[in-house]
Amino acid sequence: MDETFRAHLAELLELDKGRLSPETTLAELEGWDSMARVLFVAMADREYGRRVAGKEVTAARTVADLQRLVQG
Repeated sequence: MDETFRAHLAELLELDKGRLSPETTLAELEGWDSMARVLFVAMADREYGRRVAGKEVTAARTVADLQRLVQG
């Protein structure tokens, strides 16, 4: 699931999927903004069947944090 998740996130952020690792900090990603957070919530529901609260996404600091949100 790690690579699939990173591929989904890279697509959402319009980045090369090789650019993301679990340790990548969200603050260093150009496209990580309020719109990306909303799109992530939608992606979590659509791709993973997970309901994620906006405050959980805002609290995330790394790609691994986001992945934990969709894994449950």
